[in-house]
Amino acid sequence: MKKLFKLKEWFTLGETARRLTSSFEEEISIADCLSLALDKRLMISVLLDKSVYAVKAKLIKTTMRKQFSDCIKSTTNEGAVLNMLVGERFYTNEQLDHEYEEIEREDVAFKLPHGIYDLPMIGAEELDVMHTFDTAQSRSPREYVNIEGAFLNTKFGMVNILASFNKLTLEYNDKELALFDSVKNEFVDYKNYHNFFYPDDGLGDVEFICRREHIEKLEQSVLNDGEAALALDDSLLIIGSMLSALKKAKPESKRWTQDALKGELEKTCPISARTLDKYFSEANKRLKSVN
Repeated sequence: MKKLFKLKEWFTLGETARRLTSSFEEEISIADCLSLALDKRLMISVLLDKSVYAVKAKLIKTTMRKQFSDCIKSTTNEGAVLNMLVGERFYTNEQLDHEYEEIEREDVAFKLPHGIYDLPMIGAEELDVMHTFDTAQSRSPREYVNIEGAFLNTKFGMVNILASFNKLTLEYNDKELALFDSVKNEFVDYKNYHNFFYPDDGLGDVEFICRREHIEKLEQSVLNDGEAALALDDSLLIIGSMLSALKKAKPESKRWTQDALKGELEKTCPISARTLDKYFSEANKRLKSVN
């Protein structure tokens, strides 16, 4: 699959599992791939076979004080009274200024063409992956809902998938075909989409896939982790062996004590004596572990 892997741009979950099994030299299942996606170690994508309605969206950081500034009735040194739907209520400064993330959507809806899109894993799309993960393990899928809807990453940013309240049909509007809502008896206004669409509760019947670039990124990250651990382990063993050799050198006049060696290193090495002692200690332990 090595040559074919370089030619293809995306792979099914089954193909991804086989590729990772070969790369990691251990059995990797589809459930493992989905688990890595849920852990955000592996970027997962979706193959849309039809166009969908969407609106641009982004994650913003905000506070209650910013979001409900129009509701502030009065303020004190300790906080403020807000006129909310449930009535007037006092909130402390800590509550008002606590920063949290929220979805901010643009005002114009549009049609997103079919294709391959990455999943940001912040909304209902994550629950869809979790549902598939449970199914792959032959477990009863967990029932969760995310009212923000499902999201996709596109070349021009993140979008929120929309579903229509009513069935829409194509009708002529001034000699041009346009979407018509027969229940509301009016044509769809994309600039006022809230009257016609709402955030879809999921991605629907789609196929999850993985792009080659994301598989390679995961493989490289695991390889780098392994190389870093191997390099540190070997370095400690080498240092421990050198310390042992210097202490046992013959004739005795050529032998070094650990303190004498540390004293020489302090002259040229920008590391404190205490840190050197820690390295020497770990190196000696590593050497003893193999002897």
